[in-house]
Amino acid sequence: MLLSIPVFVSMGLAAFIGFVMVKGFDLAFASFGDIVWQSASIFELVAIPLFIFTGVLVEKIEAGRDLFDFAKAWVGNVPNSLGVATILACGVFAAISGSSVATAATVGIVAIPLLLQERYSRVQAGGFCAGGGTLGIIIPPSIPFILYGVITETSIGKLFIAGILPGILMMSLFMLYVLLLSRPRIVMKHTPSSSQRWEAARRGTGILLLPIIIIAAIYTGLFTPTEVGALSTVYVLLLGLVQRRLTWRRFLDAASTATRTTCMLLMLVVFGQYFAHFLTFEQVPQTIAGWITGFDAAPIVTVTLMILVYLVLGMFLESAAMLLISIPIFFPIAQHVGMDPITFGVFACIAMEIAQISPPVGINLYTIHGVSRIPLWSLAKGAAPFLLIQIGMLYVVYYFPVLSLWLPQHMMGR
Repeated sequence: MLLSIPVFVSMGLAAFIGFVMVKGFDLAFASFGDIVWQSASIFELVAIPLFIFTGVLVEKIEAGRDLFDFAKAWVGNVPNSLGVATILACGVFAAISGSSVATAATVGIVAIPLLLQERYSRVQAGGFCAGGGTLGIIIPPSIPFILYGVITETSIGKLFIAGILPGILMMSLFMLYVLLLSRPRIVMKHTPSSSQRWEAARRGTGILLLPIIIIAAIYTGLFTPTEVGALSTVYVLLLGLVQRRLTWRRFLDAASTATRTTCMLLMLVVFGQYFAHFLTFEQVPQTIAGWITGFDAAPIVTVTLMILVYLVLGMFLESAAMLLISIPIFFPIAQHVGMDPITFGVFACIAMEIAQISPPVGINLYTIHGVSRIPLWSLAKGAAPFLLIQIGMLYVVYYFPVLSLWLPQHMMGR
């Protein structure tokens, strides 16, 4: 990767060379196709392009503006209310797209010009959108949850539901920080009237119903996550047609963007699975887990070491690559310290959020820089408080597993 070789090629080469050293070239080459095919033909992966397409469609029909207008109108005239509205809009959009980048970009395009116009600093404006965008991969649906479920053979539906309470708690902590601690504290120049609030609610109703539909469909057991992905896509298509915002050109643009993103992710998944297969074949995860447990350290020390490793990985790797590389190694360690697979799934996804805003490679920072031209250093400074909140949330998830397990345990049809 230091030679700028794509991550999926790096993982594939590392695993292939490892198999050649162990099995010889002929056997390694013969097994390569079988393992790659098995990794690509997992039915649950169908949900990934569906949720990506849904998120891109929402952006193309400008539903993100409706979300932000609704949040801005109903937050009220409190200090930093526009910043609070930005976090709230990110949280709602997160419950639609499953993507941190899509959340940050869609809300950032709308929110940053208004934040700057209301005299928020560039550090604040960029930090709110970059930090709030990370909610896209903890509040369901979540593409990292799908990847984690595939790797560890954990129920994706339960993982989706497990992310609800930690996601709401994290969003609330973000809003409290913006409301109470972010400086300077700014009050909006114009308070929305009652008629403006209800008009914003009317325009936003269509897209605001989608998160409710997604969560209710999974929680009641009426739909699988893959079926919910298809339902979401159809819903947004119909919404765009009813609102007369979806043109043929926008539809093709959304399909093209979703296809490119899906191809990139699936290449990571396929070769990440191949890399994980080699690690398992060589019993690397079990060896590392045995080495760590041999120290007989307190579980909190092991959890802290995992957090430190995730912080370092987040400085260099995009979240999907980080997940695919780390989970085969950390999953048995997490089980040793008593973490339920679902709890560790939430823990890992919050760690992925940290990677999204960790300099120098935090992809949310580059995304917001691309839509606003705010300097990367200012964005990193603005996102730092959100990163600290997420580190604290990792310990909360570990010490209070009921936060991630209560809703999955009460799912209908589980």
